[in-house]
Amino acid sequence: MTTEESTTPVVVIDGEPWEVIGHAGRVRLLVVLVRRGRLSTILGLDPDVLTVMGHITWTTGSNDHVGEVKDTQVRKDKTERGVGVALCQAARKLVGVDAWTGLAIPDSDDQVCSLQDADAVSTRQPDPIVDLVAGSSAAEETHVVFHREGSAVVVALATNTLAWIGHLAWTITRPGGRLDGLEAGLTVGEVKRVDTRKEFRKRGVADRMYGRVREVAAGQGWPVEVDHNPDRTAPGDRWAMKVNGWRPALSHGGHMPDFDDLCADEGCLGSVDRRIDSH
Repeated sequence: MTTEESTTPVVVIDGEPWEVIGHAGRVRLLVVLVRRGRLSTILGLDPDVLTVMGHITWTTGSNDHVGEVKDTQVRKDKTERGVGVALCQAARKLVGVDAWTGLAIPDSDDQVCSLQDADAVSTRQPDPIVDLVAGSSAAEETHVVFHREGSAVVVALATNTLAWIGHLAWTITRPGGRLDGLEAGLTVGEVKRVDTRKEFRKRGVADRMYGRVREVAAGQGWPVEVDHNPDRTAPGDRWAMKVNGWRPALSHGGHMPDFDDLCADEGCLGSVDRRIDSH
């Protein structure tokens, strides 16, 4: 793990993805851990876009080897792919948690799921562990930024529980620069995707993440202009207008479908991922 100077932790992910097989196929994910005191959250990130595919948030008591699960979810399109298995195994490797109480972890007790090259787990390069400073904060969420191979993501965690509440992934430097307009070709970043957990929407979480992106970019010497994506939903387009930033012409002359409209499962934990630049 490499942590760089910033009011927001900025961490390089330099480990290799975990690979796991489940009923619905295989999945690769990068694993990172954020903790403060007895609270911990382990996140599984998509290796390509760095969006959060699933997480486990837990507390430990007198026995650090037992975690009490306070919050957990796996992205709907990644269920039955063994994400929970990989997160449990990673928690065991990183901090020694080998038993769980509390909420059930999706996919974790499925005996069909298995890690690829499980024998090599003990020799893996360490995954990032981020220790947050203990203390009170009036902010509703805490931000951590991870980056890898030209991509970055700001992850929003609930300050009081460390539960995942949203993420904004972006390309640090967009190939070819700005898409159109008078400054076409200008060196910029580009939003890849924004997701906010359902119960935290309409609270400005995505707005604050976008502001954090530009703040971190300035501190790291990355392009501060972070353009919106040409593949936007109608809600995403409204959000992009609200937070400013360059909005290139829509790729297909119209908005992309909002996948929330296609999901009838109102009982799912966490977010059903919305298209790029959703609010």
